[in-house]
Amino acid sequence: MRSGRSAAAWAVLLATGVLPAALPAPALAQAAAPRTTPTKAQLDSAAQTLRIMMSALQSSEVGQPVKSALFDCLYSNSIGEISAATDKVIAANAGKVDRKDASQMLAVIAGTCGYRPAPAAAKPAPKK
Repeated sequence: MRSGRSAAAWAVLLATGVLPAALPAPALAQAAAPRTTPTKAQLDSAAQTLRIMMSALQSSEVGQPVKSALFDCLYSNSIGEISAATDKVIAANAGKVDRKDASQMLAVIAGTCGYRPAPAAAKPAPKK
């Protein structure tokens, strides 16, 4: 994931309101339904979520604040809970997130895990 593309993905997701309100770790755990056998679609979604999270944790292009949010989320919640919360955000924002774009998916997953990027600093006016 290139950092320029990641920044653009974050900006798009913030502008369109795709990033969810973060669920605190206990809320994710409490929201979990009784254990049932997951469907193939749920397993595929969880596998994709885990792949993206692990790639981000190992990437030198992903900032430490994002990595911390992902690690804390993985420590406090099951991958099934994280994946289900991510799927809900994507379903609520149909057409705004491309599941094949790892940068967009990382932005949604990190947002689900509570990460919020710092607001961009305003650029000074050019000198005349």
